[in-house]
Amino acid sequence: MDFFNRFKKSQPAADDDCQHLSALGDDEDAWDRLDDAELKQVVLVKFIEYGATQDGSRIAGLFALYRYLMRRLDVDERREMLTEFSEMIEQHEGLGHMGLMMFLAADTDPGIRSSAALSLSVLFDPADGDELAGPRFVIHTLVHHDGGAPEQGAALGGVLLLGDKRIMPLLAEVWDELSEEAQLQMTAAKSGFVSEGVVEFWLDRLEAGCSEAVFGSAVAAIAKMPVIAQVPYVLDMERLLPAYAGGEPMKLLRRTSFADYLDEIRPRLEALEQRESKPKVIPRIFQFWKEPEAFRGMVG
Repeated sequence: MDFFNRFKKSQPAADDDCQHLSALGDDEDAWDRLDDAELKQVVLVKFIEYGATQDGSRIAGLFALYRYLMRRLDVDERREMLTEFSEMIEQHEGLGHMGLMMFLAADTDPGIRSSAALSLSVLFDPADGDELAGPRFVIHTLVHHDGGAPEQGAALGGVLLLGDKRIMPLLAEVWDELSEEAQLQMTAAKSGFVSEGVVEFWLDRLEAGCSEAVFGSAVAAIAKMPVIAQVPYVLDMERLLPAYAGGEPMKLLRRTSFADYLDEIRPRLEALEQRESKPKVIPRIFQFWKEPEAFRGMVG
């Protein structure tokens, strides 16, 4: 499905098929007559239209269409749509990237919102050569236009999982603006790769002080990282931003074994352990990082 070739950044091309699908997307009475495959095509065309034109007058209709889509399609089907849409945007060098806002702003599933935040962060068309324009836009949008909803933490978790240390100060700047519920949802973000950036972000939050619930959840997030990891290393890397800029998608700066990295952060962990009240949870990090294989399958 190559709808993107029918659109230009300036205006949609006069294509009969796209015009027909677009008209269906504007006609709420027609949606029930569409089968699932047709509905997906209609939604993607409307997303591309908005992404290519960024016409604010389309937003209300898009939200209504997406809410209807959520009643028809389950989470797995919507996730597949997000993946397909993201791949098309990357193939077309960022064209239509703002269409991802519908997945980010309208979906109610934390996993989809997290994935959409990550995708938009790396596919955002940067302005004035600012490599961090994508993450900056996503973070600002979620914090200032998401009504303080707890679910914004899940979406911000998607930005966190980029793992790039250059992005962490942007998240740190807005941390105190999040509700405790949003902070807790952010601690639930998990990846098959352990990055120095994510570990240091949580250590910084623990050292700066947080609620008891967030403290315990952030410690748990650090503790289980090596247990669920796909590779037995802690990575320090920089993302290619935007992802279609040309070149390797990730520049590896350093690769460290779990044991060696644990030795590096041990002084910080021991200082935190001395400060925390009983029952202490910091020892879980030492336990899990020392023998991650012994706990594999026991934590999710």
